[in-house]
Amino acid sequence: MDDVMPVPVDTPLGTPEEFHQLMVELATDYAPRRFAVCEEYGDRVDGRVYAWGVAFEERVWLSADDRTLTGSFANAEIAMGVLRRTGRQLRLIWIDQPSAAYVTDECVPPPRNEGHWRRRRS
Repeated sequence: MDDVMPVPVDTPLGTPEEFHQLMVELATDYAPRRFAVCEEYGDRVDGRVYAWGVAFEERVWLSADDRTLTGSFANAEIAMGVLRRTGRQLRLIWIDQPSAAYVTDECVPPPRNEGHWRRRRS
């Protein structure tokens, strides 16, 4: 029975609440980074999220919403290089990190099942 978890011999680490907090900190510290590959149409005419990605320390996983694309790459930049071969105008957007870029046109999030952005009307 190798798949059975061994019984710990050490004393527990703190109270159940303290141990839970340790696990939360562990998960937070080692969480993968999320990113999106966004496609631009024309000169900022429209855009959509082409694919979503998750970056682990050693690999990234990428998946398109329409299930036409899934893949594993050494890093996000290599994934972008492969995707750009399609001739699409693509941008890599790191979701969990503040961006130094600024946006001149205010956009609102798309409806849940739609990938295109919509400009906010005044």
